[in-house]
Amino acid sequence: MAKPVLRILEGPSPTKEGISQAATAGLAGVLSAGSKAADLFPHDLEGLLGILHFRNETAKAARRRSSWFGGKLYNKFSGDEPDYIPVSGTHLRQALSTVGIETPDFIVASGKYQLRLDISEEAVSILSEKRR
Repeated sequence: MAKPVLRILEGPSPTKEGISQAATAGLAGVLSAGSKAADLFPHDLEGLLGILHFRNETAKAARRRSSWFGGKLYNKFSGDEPDYIPVSGTHLRQALSTVGIETPDFIVASGKYQLRLDISEEAVSILSEKRR
């Protein structure tokens, strides 16, 4: 059985209603709030390419580590996945659009998702060609 193109970490799904993430009203650190804000806005070609490329390399490193016990343990505690990359709803929409996959209606900008590595690599390839 093929692995799904995406997995939902946080946000609505087709089987349940999601609740939007409220701002933390100053409780989150400045860097955390900045990171969340950066995930909500679409990136230009270069920005999206950079994000996907970095996360692809992280997943590839997790895949190399997953062949031995210590690496599997490291992946478990670090949250790194060998077959998926973490993305926000905004970046998921951009990546799926790049490879010609229609984005499901339940994907929200503030949601947290995982995109299958091969789909992300295809998006990187297409974005790299557009850049030239």
